Amino acid sequence: MELIRSVTAAFCFVGLAATIFDYISPSESLRLNIKQILALILIISMLTPFLGSDLELRLPKLNEITDLKEYNELNESVNKSYEKVLKNTLENRVLEKLQAIDENIKKVVIQADVHEYNSLEVEKTEIYIKAKDISEEKKKKIEEELKNNIGESKAEFYEYKE
Repeated sequence: MELIRSVTAAFCFVGLAATIFDYISPSESLRLNIKQILALILIISMLTPFLGSDLELRLPKLNEITDLKEYNELNESVNKSYEKVLKNTLENRVLEKLQAIDENIKKVVIQADVHEYNSLEVEKTEIYIKAKDISEEKKKKIEEELKNNIGESKAEFYEYKE
């Protein structure tokens, strides 16, 4: 009798939780994820009365994994690759936008760091121009375009040499 009561209580709890989460979840994809998680909880809670109270789910200690030399090397490699791809993509997009202002702009180099939560903080933008001089009006347009696309950053202009 105790077994049936435990299983029934698990069904009621998970059913109630599913209903509440269904109403408060903002998007359809989030609803699907919540339902999958709740289904796993339901399965585990149904198995627990049958297997007894000795059922334990054990995950490896995160500290043991993160202390490994290989983990740190892999993590650093992934971060550097991510930063490189992010900077190259940003440089190409900014270059396209700036070339719409002046076709003499040949290269853009963005100096930035990837910070916490994978956000890119741009420190400086180097703009290489084929012409020896550029008008102040175009410089202001370029700086405004940079501000609109990558935020506040220092813009430096250099002569482009092939």
